[in-house]
This record gives sequence, C-alpha cells and structure tokens, in this order.
Amino acid sequence: MIGALKKTAIAIVILLALLWGGYKLLSSITRYSIDKTVVVEPPSSHKSMPAYYAFGYQPELTYSEARDQCSERYPTKKAMFGDLHIHTAVSADAFPDGTRTFPDDVYRFSQGQAIDVPVENGFAKRTMQLSRPLDFAAVTDHAETFGEGYICRTKGAFPGYDSDACQTFRAGGEEGVRIFMRQNGEPRPTRNAEVCGKDNKDCQAADRIVWQDMKRSAETAYDRSPACGFTSFVGYEYTRAPNAQHMHRNTIFQNASVPELPATFFSHPSNYELLTSFEKECRLGIDACDVISIPHNSNISGGNAFNPKYMDGFSESSQSAYWLLRNAYDRLMEITQHKGTSECLNGISDILGDNDELCDVEQLRQFGQAEQAPEISTWLPALMDSDSPLCTDQYFDRKDNLYKGFCLSSRDFARGALLYGMAEEQKGGPNPFEFGFIGSTDTHISAAGGVGEADWGGHIAYETNLKGRLGVAGLGRFNRLVSNPGGLAGVYAVENSRDAIFQSMKRREAFATTGPRIEPRFFAGHYPENICSHANWLATAYARGTPMGSKLAAQMKPFQLLVQAKRDPLSKPLEKLQLIKGWIDRDGQKHSKVINLDAKGSADNLCTVYDDPDYDAGVSTYYYMRAVEAPTLRWSESQCSALPVSRRPAECKNNMPKRIVEMAWASPIWFTPGYMAPLVVGGVEGHGD
Repeated sequence: MIGALKKTAIAIVILLALLWGGYKLLSSITRYSIDKTVVVEPPSSHKSMPAYYAFGYQPELTYSEARDQCSERYPTKKAMFGDLHIHTAVSADAFPDGTRTFPDDVYRFSQGQAIDVPVENGFAKRTMQLSRPLDFAAVTDHAETFGEGYICRTKGAFPGYDSDACQTFRAGGEEGVRIFMRQNGEPRPTRNAEVCGKDNKDCQAADRIVWQDMKRSAETAYDRSPACGFTSFVGYEYTRAPNAQHMHRNTIFQNASVPELPATFFSHPSNYELLTSFEKECRLGIDACDVISIPHNSNISGGNAFNPKYMDGFSESSQSAYWLLRNAYDRLMEITQHKGTSECLNGISDILGDNDELCDVEQLRQFGQAEQAPEISTWLPALMDSDSPLCTDQYFDRKDNLYKGFCLSSRDFARGALLYGMAEEQKGGPNPFEFGFIGSTDTHISAAGGVGEADWGGHIAYETNLKGRLGVAGLGRFNRLVSNPGGLAGVYAVENSRDAIFQSMKRREAFATTGPRIEPRFFAGHYPENICSHANWLATAYARGTPMGSKLAAQMKPFQLLVQAKRDPLSKPLEKLQLIKGWIDRDGQKHSKVINLDAKGSADNLCTVYDDPDYDAGVSTYYYMRAVEAPTLRWSESQCSALPVSRRPAECKNNMPKRIVEMAWASPIWFTPGYMAPLVVGGVEGHGD
C-alpha cells in the first residue's frame, strides 16, 4: 500500500514537472514572427525630402488650405503653446473610467471655457478651466477603438450595443477598460466579432462615423479669421503595445485633407507599414496632405520605441528605406507627459557621462526596480517578474525583432536614442532617430493643457479627488501617485495658423516644457560675445545662424551656441541654463555631458553665448538646451500641505519626492561630419536641414 502511494506521488510530481516545463516552454516561444522578406520602399514624395523642410532664416509661409491671412505675423517667430496628446470619451480607456466629454469640449476648454470632469460615484460634480488658453491643440483618441466605442456608447446604432463586451465596457472599471484596450497588446490584433459584426463591417462603418466627426470638430474649432486666435489639428493616436511595451504614436495632420480612415494597429501592425501608409496614402496620395508621427512614452517601451535592431534580417535596401521613413515622419518625440519624462536615464553602461540628477525628475523606471511584465505574444501567456534588466541580446527575440521581459535601455530615452541614431548614420545610412522635442499631457479627461501642480485634477475619474490621486494604480496602469500633470508642446512660428505651426514642427523648431510656459531659444552660428545685450539680438540670431532643430555639416571654423530662456511670469524664477552635449568619439564610444552655463541676466530672462572648447569636427555631435526653474512642490505635496493636518488623507504620507524641478527643453542641433546640407532658398547654403 505504501509503495503504491509512493509511486502515485512520484507520478504526480513528474506530471506537475512536465506541465510546468511545458508551460515554461510554450510561454517562451513567440507565437508570431515578422516577415523579413517584405520589401520596404523609401519615401519618394517631395514632402519627405530634406530640401522641402530645410531651414531658411525666414521661410515664406504658404497656406495649404483656404483661410484668411493672419493679421499678426512675427518675423522672428513667437512662442506658442499647445497640447498634442488629448483623450476624450471616444477613447476606450477613457469612457469606462468615467469621461463623458468629447472633442468639441476639448477645443472649448483649450480656448478658456470650463468643462465638466468625471468624478467617482458619490462625489460632487466638478468643473475645470484653464487660467490661460492654449494657442493650439489636437485631440488624439485611440483610433483602434473608434468603432467599438461608438457602438457601445450609441444605443440602437448597431446590434453590437447589446453584446456582453459592450455591457462590460459601459459598466466601467478596470475590466471595462481592458475589454477592448487589451487588443493593442497582441502581436496580431483582432477585433471583437460580437461587437464588430461579420468581417468587422459594423466597426469599420462606426470608425468612419467617428473619424468624420473628429474632423468636423477640428474644423469647427479652427479660427480661419484674420484674428488667428486658435489652431486645431486633425489627429489620432496609433496604439501599438505588444506585451504592454508602449510603441504608441500620435498622428498630426497639417490640415483637413486626410485619408479616408486612420491607419491603426489593426490595419498596419508594424511600424514600417504605418509609415509607408503615411507616405502612400497622405503625402503621395493626397495633394494637400502632410503628416508627422510623434512617438511617446518611450520610457516604458522596453527597449523598442527606438530599437536599432528592428529591421534585422530585412534586406539592406529595406533597412535603409525604413530609417529614411522614420527620419521623414518622426520629426518630433514627446519627451514628457503624465506617464513620466523620457529625457535620460542614470545608471547606464553604454554611454559615458556624469550622473544627472534631473534625469530622475518624474522618472517611472530605474534599473533593478521590481516590476511585473506580461508576455502575451507567446503560445501561452505569462506574467513574469522583472527587475528592469538591461536590454541585452538575451532579451532580443529574433522572430519579431522585439525586446522582451520589459527590459530597460538608454535608447528608451531621448538622450540615448539620439546617440544611437547618429551611430546608425555613421554606418553609412540615414539617421532614424533624429527628432526634436515636445511635451503634452496625455489627459484622459479632456483637460488639455491642465498642467498646474497645485490644482491638477487627475487623469481619470478615480483621480479627481485627492485620495484617489494618491492611490496605487492597477497592473499595467501608470496613473495615480506616480503620475504627474504632464507637459506642454511649444513651437516658434510666424503666426498662429495650421501651416505655420505644422511647418515649425516639421522643421523641429519646437520645444517642450514640464508645464510652465518657459520660452527657451537655442541657435548655432557666428555671434558676438555681447549679443544678449543687443536690442535686436533675435533678428541677429536668425540672420547669423540657425535655430533649434537644425542639422548642420561639421563646423571646421569656430562657431557659437546662443542659449536664452524667458521665464513664465506665473511660475518659479529661472535658476540656470544648461547644454546637454552628446557625441560618439573616434573609437565609437558614446558620450553625454551636462554643461552648466554662465548665463547673464535675471531670473526672468537668462542668456549666454557658449564656445565649446572640446568640440571635434571629426565626430558626430548634438547639443540641446535645458532651462531649469527653482524647485517647487510636487503636486502630491502641494495639494496635501494645502489642507489642514486633520483633513489630510493617510496617503499623504508616501515615498514620492516632496519637491520637483520644472524645466524646458529646446530641440537639438546636430553637427555631422560629411553631411551635405541642402541649398536653402532665402537662407545660406550649408546652414541647415
């Protein structure tokens, strides 16, 4: 009897071991592989060529659509502030969380009107209103769920309204969000048949309804009068996130001439397919159409947002074509928003440089940080524990050219990605990661530009009361205590019109702030040492150099970097100006360095001219500038300390920093050995890209 029990126990142990081994095996084998025989074509539209958006010191502005000419133009360009990452109830991760405002409400809010914000059950109705209107905005709802959301919200429109999935969606909460948003984590996403109908025809019809309404809303809000009071762009978010690793992009069109439907993760599951569609369906397919694609939250992409091995295994011509597409469409990246800042990362080993304390401001991820990483692109899903390891070849899956395990890389951040882009260029190809900077909010309650620390009202309904904001987010969410109000997009434009702002974004004459309306200026050229004291210094800056976003040939003769910033009068004083320099030395080693500048002026206006004593014309180099305010209270501390001790939630005692530093970043300027700049009409040959 004992012998039989022993045999049974051994058999059970063996069976469990086999089951466990089978599970581990099937949860590690990639279910889908990428087709590396596909031929990727390079961009061929004149709108994709560098000469089309080359810098002139004062480029002539032409309108791509009918409108009155603006009555005010600014020859040396004016700083304009906006938000290019805004969600409404159209998004399937906003409606279940309580949002009931739509694109029309966003544009009203952006121009200074009050809107209702969602509240958790049992709490009083609340409204929000900007103290200062925005100059421009774009609603960027998740295009992948346009149809599903419309069907589930609109009783009687389609049969899917009564489906179990729609009932879950309307019930809200975490499961209400996941019912459709989980599709974006699949490597080959499919739509919900009970909602979308046969061959997805109902969802496709609903997609068209939503897309047309989004275009109508942007058109209605756009001020085409000579006053040029407000600019609205047609846009959407492309929401690719295999294994919850964010490779999301915001799509911003120049005008209302746009494709019939947005390109989504369903129709274009790979980045090269997406960018190819922009080339064929917009720039080549529609005369007046132009578009840029803005990656965001690279900080939580697990090494994949700026992955230099993404085209491994493709032909050399296809690899080069893809890098050219990225250069032509990824003109900007979102460096800061509510899910953290994506500037830089401390503790990396592939880039030599000093520790930068400002890299840790509103940082979500660090090496060695315990996290849970879902793996759903394998034959059996798995939930793995991750300690944020470095993205080495061990984590690279050659079947789909993606890094797994939610690893962490210097390329997840702007500073490192810019260096890896230059390294690709040194191999003889295009630079795929040559982008400027913007910030935005990623609000999911339609509160575009609502970035104040003291009065931030949260990101979703559960956060519109302080206790909710101080709570812990659910798995896969980056909300609540670790979240922040987000930032703003800035551009320097000759007027407040679609064409002027889009032109500046495409030329990368753009900047980002963590919220305050700091105005950073950054030029490279030949300047007198005392230019900052000249009354006409800005006109001289343009006349004798090029602004942020420029790509220049390596400079064999001495040149200067002109760095200036103006304070936001409603925020903290400016404390310092910094240059961040990145370069690849002659041995191929990547470097970065933070240079504190000896800026003159006051806390309201700092300015200096810098001559880099270590510049080497034989190595690829970039510079960007950072304007830094005096420290301020983080929202979690500011809002808690504003309450009497007796009324403070217990969650006011937490491990988040009590103070942060608000800042602004100007887009980089590149110096590239061997680069041949296009001839610029109205400018100077060799002074710009």
